[in-house]
Amino acid sequence: MLQQHKIRKEVSLDNQTLALLQIQAEKEGRKLKNYLEDILKQKANEFELSDEYKTLMDERLDKHEKGEINYTSWDQFKKSL
Repeated sequence: MLQQHKIRKEVSLDNQTLALLQIQAEKEGRKLKNYLEDILKQKANEFELSDEYKTLMDERLDKHEKGEINYTSWDQFKKSL
């Protein structure tokens, strides 16, 4: 079985929001924590890149392949500061 590394994050919500989420979790027969994790996973998987971002990245990759982008090392950048 594939083991996933999980990172613990604290989330602060007001009592009314928590109460509403608790009701929804109970309707689905879930514990609140499990319900929240599922909602967040679904939302994260809905993410789609915008057309503008895709165009920008395509242009950057084309310039990279043509050698038109000049990169600066981290050490050179720090020296310039």
